[in-house]
Amino acid sequence: MDFVKSHEYIANHRSETIQNLCRFALTDVLLFWSETEDVWAMQKKCWQPVLNDLNNVFKLNFATTANFNVPQNEEPICKLADILNSLSDKELTGCFLAASETKSVLLGLMLAKQKITPSEAFSAAFLEELYQNKFWGKDPAALNLQEKTKQHLYEIAEYIKTK
Repeated sequence: MDFVKSHEYIANHRSETIQNLCRFALTDVLLFWSETEDVWAMQKKCWQPVLNDLNNVFKLNFATTANFNVPQNEEPICKLADILNSLSDKELTGCFLAASETKSVLLGLMLAKQKITPSEAFSAAFLEELYQNKFWGKDPAALNLQEKTKQHLYEIAEYIKTK
């Protein structure tokens, strides 16, 4: 990953980056829960603590859904914009890159603020895919992508920690 180029771009396009992240957050993976009981139970165990922390730490109380209707989250999105705006350029870069890897701005924010580990972000982002591997087997191409994503999350976390 080229952190220098990403950092420069985001530093020069903060407002646009924050707007894009807020739009992306409306379809955040953590907001769309399964109707399948065992998947839902796994989501509850893995995702609910993250959502609780988002509410406790950042006062972001996002609504979730178990269907394809996008939950109404105008108020938390406005708060999210303020929080993203308060991030340093380095934190915003980390959040953006992690959100791109995990399909989750919320996980990206938590990783950027060091409230979750790269492993926790990966497990949350790929929860359903990892679950499906048990039934359908492991696809080598998907496994390769998962490993790259996990490695990228560790690199992002290290980047955020550096001075």
